[in-house]
Amino acid sequence: MIDFEWYRPGGPGLAPEIASELREMLAEAAGVDAEAGFPQLSPDDPVEPGTAHLLVWLLPDERSGLHAPLVPSLAGYLRVEPVHDDEPGTAEVSHVIRPDFRSRGITTLLVEKMGLELGSPDGWQGTGVSRLRIWARANHPAALRMALRFRRYGIRTTLRQWQMLAPLRIDREIDPGAEPAHPRVRPADGAAEVAAAAQLWAASGLRHAPPERAVLLVSGPGTRPDGAVWVDPHSGEPTEYGTAGRLVAVVTREPDRTRDADPLVRSLLVAGLEQLRDQGVRVGAVTIDSQDRPLVHEARTLGFVHDQTDVMYTVQNRTTAPLPAIR
Repeated sequence: MIDFEWYRPGGPGLAPEIASELREMLAEAAGVDAEAGFPQLSPDDPVEPGTAHLLVWLLPDERSGLHAPLVPSLAGYLRVEPVHDDEPGTAEVSHVIRPDFRSRGITTLLVEKMGLELGSPDGWQGTGVSRLRIWARANHPAALRMALRFRRYGIRTTLRQWQMLAPLRIDREIDPGAEPAHPRVRPADGAAEVAAAAQLWAASGLRHAPPERAVLLVSGPGTRPDGAVWVDPHSGEPTEYGTAGRLVAVVTREPDRTRDADPLVRSLLVAGLEQLRDQGVRVGAVTIDSQDRPLVHEARTLGFVHDQTDVMYTVQNRTTAPLPAIR
């Protein structure tokens, strides 16, 4: 049996002993899930205002045999975070189950217990949420089983992202390709150029902010760049080729996703990989929307290989008037 408890914006926070147990559980899960590419959550993550948190407890049950906890034990955590670049009332759910308690059907029990009805005046579970977005990292088969089991709630697939890797050779230059005029990419110079690139980041719908340690490279005028790439050589992501650094984002001012070849996108990718290579990183990682034709094309021709597919599921079943934004 399970129980759950919401911690909502403006309400009481976690008691110190519960906060400590949550931190321990999330650290344990992050260690187990790092190589698989699953979400790694921390109580210290930056989140949007209005984020709600849900703790799931596994209760003692003598019918469960020797593996049942003797006292209520923290078994899972959900973070329900507003998404302001989507329609009002949209939230993204991040979900972690304690490694020792996995494969026990805890998530299934949770959904059965609280449901996914989003059409009430107060939204889902009183949070004001009228639309949920949930990422299944590495297209985990359990996510598909859940989507099929609870399809009555209007669960559907809305987006696929590819995690792609490019093995790097320290002693080999990266071929920029045969295009005669590849745009020049250079390090951002000064606060004004960083701010101008940040406008590109925001216009691209990217959430949160790039890591402070990320190196910013831009192309075009400093006050109005044509494109930018943020590079994190120290992301430390384990892969079969070694530890990867990440091209956090590759964005352009006027993307044309109807064509394949794009010299600017290629130049940004090449500059990002060269930055990683010059830092001694042996593998470059990038996240690509599978519908972004130029980015897919240029990444493929530069030697990126597919590592995993991440799938976004959307839950939207309301039949009433639009709900207020998340409180």
